[in-house]
Amino acid sequence: MVSTTENNHSRKPWYKEPGPWLVMAGPAVVVVGSLFCVYLAFSREDDLVTQNYYQAGQAINQRMHEDEQAKLLGLDGKLTLDVVRGHVELLLDNPKNQQLPPVLQMDLAHPTQEKLDQHVLLSKVDGGHYLANIEPTKATRWHISIQNQELWRMEGEWDAGKTGDTVSVKPTVQTVAPAEN
Repeated sequence: MVSTTENNHSRKPWYKEPGPWLVMAGPAVVVVGSLFCVYLAFSREDDLVTQNYYQAGQAINQRMHEDEQAKLLGLDGKLTLDVVRGHVELLLDNPKNQQLPPVLQMDLAHPTQEKLDQHVLLSKVDGGHYLANIEPTKATRWHISIQNQELWRMEGEWDAGKTGDTVSVKPTVQTVAPAEN
């Protein structure tokens, strides 16, 4: 017969057994994963959220006025992008032959990464032909806005997979919901 002293000596201490470690492994992995998620949440800014909702809301009326002006002037254009070489060309259709400015502002806004946004000036070459250089990039999608000093504005969406190198820029058509009775 085996005595109880021999039985106690044959058992290992708890920390040398695999069972307790397997039980503790699950919660330990959850704690480490949670700490990593907290680090990610606080170390990166969310580019999709605007920081000043009030100013963004006030700018809506100004943008609607600029869109309406471009529509009244009958403006539209074709923008050709070469993002590898960093070259942009705009051919502006000007059916009413109004005086076009020597410089237009073009904003290229990436949908999710604000650090890829570019603001450039398009210089008039002749007629409705404008040129500019941009920073070469591998981005393949942008929201494009072309403005004439808050007088008129046109927009377009560039997706290299769908539209190739050419984008149509037009005044934005505002839709207003009908009033309910």
